[in-house]
Amino acid sequence: MALVKVLSPNLFAGAGFRKLDAGQVYEVDDSVAKIWIAAGQAEESKEKKGENVVFEVATQSAPLNTDLTGIQKQLDEALDQVKALTDEAEAKDKAHADALASETKRADEAEAALAAATKKDK
Repeated sequence: MALVKVLSPNLFAGAGFRKLDAGQVYEVDDSVAKIWIAAGQAEESKEKKGENVVFEVATQSAPLNTDLTGIQKQLDEALDQVKALTDEAEAKDKAHADALASETKRADEAEAALAAATKKDK
């Protein structure tokens, strides 16, 4: 363990990211002290006592043993519904486009007939 005096105002340590105060002396592991000193965030201290900073290592959580086949089945069903709705929407768009085209053709024919009738009357 090494005693270091914190120089940086923004230094956090430990599993809970506890903020370390600048100017305070802390007792940390030698490897951590070397890293902080090399980074210029702390300097080695000659004081006799400092607050101990404990670095905790998080353990791996228990493995997830849930059956994912049910979720996959729901996802597949949802994707099938999305595909069906997309196909339906595209079919409706095509039907609307066809209806618009036929109405446009009918309107053009009516205008042509009106123009022809007007021309005959003159």
